[in-house]
Amino acid sequence: MNNIIKKAAIAAVVAASISSCSDFLTIDPSDKLVQDTFYNTPEKVRMNTMTLYAAKTWSNYTMNFQWKTDMIAGDMYYTYDAEGQWFFGTYTPVNQYINEGWKGIYNVIAFANSVINDMPGKCSGTVTQNDIDKAVAEARAIRAFCYYQIAELWHDAPIIYNNTENISNSNLDVPRNTQKSIYRFALEDADYAVEYLPETDPDAFRANKNTARAIRAKLLVTMASHSDYGYDRADLYRRAAEDAEAVMSSLPWIENIDFATLFDVESNNGPESLLAIQCAVQGYSYGNAKNCAWSRSSVIADQTWGAGKGPTISLQKTFDSTDRRRMWTYMTNGDYYPNLAKAQGGYNYMYVNRADDGTVTEDRNEVNAHIKKYVIGKSADCDGNVGINQDAANNIYLIRLADMYLTYAEAILGTNETTTDSRALEKFNGIRKRAGVSEVSSLTFKDIMAERRREFAFESTTWFDVLRLSYRDGAQQAIDYVNSGYGTGYNRCAQYIAVTGMDQSQENDESSYIIVQNKAEYCMYDPIIISTSSLRVPIPAAVSTSSPALSREPVDFYGE
Repeated sequence: MNNIIKKAAIAAVVAASISSCSDFLTIDPSDKLVQDTFYNTPEKVRMNTMTLYAAKTWSNYTMNFQWKTDMIAGDMYYTYDAEGQWFFGTYTPVNQYINEGWKGIYNVIAFANSVINDMPGKCSGTVTQNDIDKAVAEARAIRAFCYYQIAELWHDAPIIYNNTENISNSNLDVPRNTQKSIYRFALEDADYAVEYLPETDPDAFRANKNTARAIRAKLLVTMASHSDYGYDRADLYRRAAEDAEAVMSSLPWIENIDFATLFDVESNNGPESLLAIQCAVQGYSYGNAKNCAWSRSSVIADQTWGAGKGPTISLQKTFDSTDRRRMWTYMTNGDYYPNLAKAQGGYNYMYVNRADDGTVTEDRNEVNAHIKKYVIGKSADCDGNVGINQDAANNIYLIRLADMYLTYAEAILGTNETTTDSRALEKFNGIRKRAGVSEVSSLTFKDIMAERRREFAFESTTWFDVLRLSYRDGAQQAIDYVNSGYGTGYNRCAQYIAVTGMDQSQENDESSYIIVQNKAEYCMYDPIIISTSSLRVPIPAAVSTSSPALSREPVDFYGE
């Protein structure tokens, strides 16, 4: 994997890169950087497309923005500064992370556009048309995924398909395109990728037909959830189910893949991974920063600032006591992890940990729990696969196999309120059986949402599920559901406080704490009520200031 990232870093020189936060379209076109004879072998073409998967390419998006949606969704408890604005739903266009997310995702698109538009004309030597078609299909698959993200987060945003052309024509002040246009554009990319990508590839990290089908299934089921765009929703759901089924049928049954190790280095590019960002220990922005950003303390990580983060109580309450996913999603009192703090014989999670002299080495947070998913420990615990520059080598999933099981169930449900369809139940219960929880005999959309929340907590997908609920049932209904803790009755502000009279000997006793949800009960906050305006991330001020067209009404990209 390190070789992949090294080659991708070299390839980055011949691809597009954003030069400023305000002129987000400004790139150094590849025709200024690449000799006309560079792409003269298939290997050099593939070296360039490696860049599409590299953590460096995605870094602004994944390190600084993506997981903020776990906070606005009410899955991650964290209240600090500009990051905390996502927890409170008070972010504005000047929030620094919105700008990072915007320029980050358009940076990936710029790389993809360079492969699609600039590279083919520079191919020669032993490069065949088939080599070019596959490279373009990889880039279009990635671009489809990026525009899916943009359509959901910002709803209306520019469709940029040729950065070099924009610059050559001095066309830098571009308008927003409608969400419906972005869906259509992304779907065209996904269709192309499905047609031209191979069923498999010698490089396990590369997009193949399954990747493209998975992206298309996500797009189709999202489009189908809209009751406002005049779609043939039944047909979209049917097509989404077909794509999800095609992916599932070609891969191992989900119960045969161990959830416990999914987020460790050894599972990189395994059968669960349909699309993932490739990470390595090679310095800042080249690896997975979550081990550092989310880990509880220096007891389990060489570099850490995750003490204040944890699963909201509403998220904790969604897990059954028998759910095997729970302890690999978050850590709480009594959990034991042999793969952490190995030098000390493993790691026992306690609300409060003390040294022999009574000094607190790890204190509790407001939710009496910390994040485990993507946290793999110190370098010594994982064969050097964690660095000291926010760079761990465990990949970051963008789409994994479990998503297709639940997408399939959602597609079979369609516009119905409930379903007992055996096909949907088989796939849905496959996820539950892997988790060790009981099977169900009927499904609603909220049942699927709840299962997705358990399965994909801290993978930045819950907010997208909330958005589909808003398309189905209305914005206010979706926000009310979020504010109620997804029906658990626990607002995101809920926290644990110690009962009166508790002493040190009781600090690791669960009964020593009670849940409070308002200041009158000594909670830090009264209930935090997210508004419907949060369903759309604003255009970052740094961009709209320099591109006035972004402040105007969105237009249809296709001119219809």
